[in-house]
Amino acid sequence: MIVDGLFVNGLRVVGLVRGELKVEVVPELGGLIWSINYGGKELLYHHRDPEPIENFREGLTPEDFYNVVFFGGWFEVIPNAGYASRYAGASFGLHDETPYIPWRVEYDEEVDEYSILMVTNLRKYPLKLYRRIRLVNSNEVLIRERLVNLSSQALKFSWLHHPNFGGDLLSENSVLELPEGTEVEVDRYLSSESSILEPGYRGTFPMVKSKDGKPIDLSRFPRNLNTNDLVYVPRIKDSWFRLVNRGIGLGVEVTWDPSVFRSMWLWRPLGGGLNYPWFGRIYATSVELATSWPATGLAEQVKAGTAYEIQGNGQINTWVRLRIIPY
Repeated sequence: MIVDGLFVNGLRVVGLVRGELKVEVVPELGGLIWSINYGGKELLYHHRDPEPIENFREGLTPEDFYNVVFFGGWFEVIPNAGYASRYAGASFGLHDETPYIPWRVEYDEEVDEYSILMVTNLRKYPLKLYRRIRLVNSNEVLIRERLVNLSSQALKFSWLHHPNFGGDLLSENSVLELPEGTEVEVDRYLSSESSILEPGYRGTFPMVKSKDGKPIDLSRFPRNLNTNDLVYVPRIKDSWFRLVNRGIGLGVEVTWDPSVFRSMWLWRPLGGGLNYPWFGRIYATSVELATSWPATGLAEQVKAGTAYEIQGNGQINTWVRLRIIPY
C-alpha cells in the first residue's frame, strides 16, 4: 500500500509497504530514497535526519555543498557525477544537480497500490527524468526510469545511482560479492588524504594494496580503519552485486541495465578519516552504478571518453532492481 501524509522536518515523506518490505522517499529532497526496511531491519545508511536543502545553501561553495547536505539514503545524480566541473557553459557542483532539486510524486492507488512515479526537470540541462518505484513483491524493489532530452541538441552527461548501505545491513559480518574476476582500480585522480589505499593500484576484486603495501580486502568492512576510500570497476563483467550480512542472515542483491550503467564506484567511508567532512563519524558503503568514471566530473569524463550521450529530442529507458535475500 501507499502511505502518504508523513513529514520529517517539514518535508513530505511517501511510503510503499508490501508485507515486510517498506520503502520511504522524500520527493522534495532530490527524490531521495530515504529508507529500505525489511522485517524491521534498516538497509540504508542514515547520516542525519532530512532537512530542506534551502537551510544549508548560504555560504557554501559548489565543492562542499554535497558534503554538508549528505543525509544518507539512496540518491541519484544527473548530469554531473563526481566533483565540481564546468561543461557546455554550465557550472556544476559535486554530484550536481538532481540530488538538490525537488521531484514531483504521482500515484494512483486504485491502479497500483505498490507503485509511485517521480518526475523532475533539470535546471542547468534540458533533461527530464521519470522514475517509477514499484514493490514487485514483499522482497523486491524495481526502479524503471526514462530520461528525455527536451532539446534538439545531443547532450553528454554522467548518471549515477548512489545507494548508501548501512543501518542493520552493514557490520564486520557483512560481505560484498561481485562477479568472479572483476577488475578494480583504486582512485588516483582525487588523492584523498583519508584513503589508506595505494592510488592507482589495479587488481582483481576483492584484494588491493594499502599505501604501506599491506593487502586490503574490499569485500569486508572493519570498524578500526577510519578511512575514506574510492575504488572503480571501470568495466563491469556482469551486472550484479550482493551485500550480505551473515550475522543477521540477510542480504541484498542488485541487478541493473548494463547498457547504461557500464561501470561501478565502490565508496568505502569506514569512519571517513580525520577532520572535515566526516570527523570519523561515518560507517557506510556505497556500490554505485555509473555510466562514467572516474569521479572527476563531467568535463574530465568527456575527455576520457566515458561520458554518456543522449541524442537531441531522444530518450533513454533503463532499470535497477534490488532483491532482499536470506543468507
